[in-house]
Amino acid sequence: MKKLTTIASLGLLTILLNSCCFGTLNNAVAHGKSTVSLMQGPKDLEVSCEGKKLKITSEVFAASSNIGGSVTTTYYTSAVKLPAKHKTSIELYSPSQNKRATVELKPRASRNIIWLDILLGFGSGLIIDIPTGNLKMLTPRLLDVQSALDGKPRNQWLSHGKLKRMGKRKAKHG
Repeated sequence: MKKLTTIASLGLLTILLNSCCFGTLNNAVAHGKSTVSLMQGPKDLEVSCEGKKLKITSEVFAASSNIGGSVTTTYYTSAVKLPAKHKTSIELYSPSQNKRATVELKPRASRNIIWLDILLGFGSGLIIDIPTGNLKMLTPRLLDVQSALDGKPRNQWLSHGKLKRMGKRKAKHG
């Protein structure tokens, strides 16, 4: 009986720890902000949200590893960080091109966090992460800045995969 109680207690403790580990932990580390990568942007790009100029940082947007080896290549791009729980708009401006664009960003649930909650926490993490909104990240995560500045509608932008490949190619050769 004592062993059964110990096993049940350890199982419950594991579930409780896993329930808070993924979305909540990610939210704590990221301070509730989502990274939005600015792909194909001009060097003089300025980004603002609700009238406040945002700091453009260099963030990881992809990583790849050499199969069978220990070499990992990390790719960086310009990015901004924004609160992820509410719909927002950012304004892009390039003084050299004298062009402006406004891009609407929407919060969406992160599939990665959902799968981690389901697979490693037996779904218990969803009980915590759904009501707290800790599953959310802003989309689109990769912005085709040049297309936005050229006035193209969102459905004519380069796809997420193409933007990622272009960013990697530019990082290797640039």
